[in-house]
Amino acid sequence: MAAYSERLSALFVEGGAFREIWRADGMALMEVRDGESVPTFKVHFGYTDGISMTTIRGGPERYPPDHQQPCEPWLFVLRDESENYLMPQPRELGLNGSFAVFKMIKTDVVGFEGFLQANKDSIDPELLAAKICGRWRNGVPLALSPDTDKPPVEIPPEQMNNFEYVNADGSGDPKGLRCPVGAHMRRINPRGQPVTGQGRPGGSNNTHRLIRRGLPYGPVYDPTQPYDGIERGLLGYFINSSIENQYEFVLGHWVNDSEFAGSVRLNPKSKDPMIGTQDAAESVFVIPQTNGGAPVRVTGFSSFVATRAAAYCFLPSIAAIKFIAAL
Repeated sequence: MAAYSERLSALFVEGGAFREIWRADGMALMEVRDGESVPTFKVHFGYTDGISMTTIRGGPERYPPDHQQPCEPWLFVLRDESENYLMPQPRELGLNGSFAVFKMIKTDVVGFEGFLQANKDSIDPELLAAKICGRWRNGVPLALSPDTDKPPVEIPPEQMNNFEYVNADGSGDPKGLRCPVGAHMRRINPRGQPVTGQGRPGGSNNTHRLIRRGLPYGPVYDPTQPYDGIERGLLGYFINSSIENQYEFVLGHWVNDSEFAGSVRLNPKSKDPMIGTQDAAESVFVIPQTNGGAPVRVTGFSSFVATRAAAYCFLPSIAAIKFIAAL
């Protein structure tokens, strides 16, 4: 990887066509199995990542079932047949390109783990972690196993994303008794939950979907040495055809708005408990309980992520790069 990076930098300088403005290294987190260090699909908060993949209609990839309609290609690649944007001009530059948001996101692992422990008298820390995310840390979704990360009947890996929150007839988990409506995973992909931009049960929120790719940076968090002074986070790309209607819509309406799910009344100060922009004096996350029990209400937490760098990018097609070269 280092050799390839150096060779690319040299080619950029040699050709005079590109200028490297910033560089950072990210790589899969490692864990020891049978005495060997092996890469994992985990992020620094300890959750298994990469389970939910955006399905593209007509794409060559084989996707595991997920109860969701495939997305149209024009949501991620600029096409004439798009339903909600016009092709950028000149057409030779825009056609088959994509827009992307690149972010370097710092994660406060110490603060997150401390928050879980601070509320252990009212809720088990691992259950709270699952309720915040919408999945247990090993990837098992609350929608399929709300009480344990080790269900009696093991869920095959290919079925980990095969569930719905609210069905077309209104059944399922509309009030968030299994997975809170305000949980991180349910906010960024509400599936069939009626929300802002999608008003009917069992509907599709595809026009706001994103393709996300990312790598952690920094070493694996060691709970025995929490205050080691080393920064940990994520280098991520969020790819879409309309930054306003996809990336910014999700962040503004679903992540940081308490009224994103109109059919369910959340606390007016409620935001995504994992990635929302929180004020410790106002932050609140409410976890409904079954059998009419009083909900668990956790408060006083700050933001667990912070943007260290960000850029809005255009990713030209190969044809567009040839067009630019010929100018």
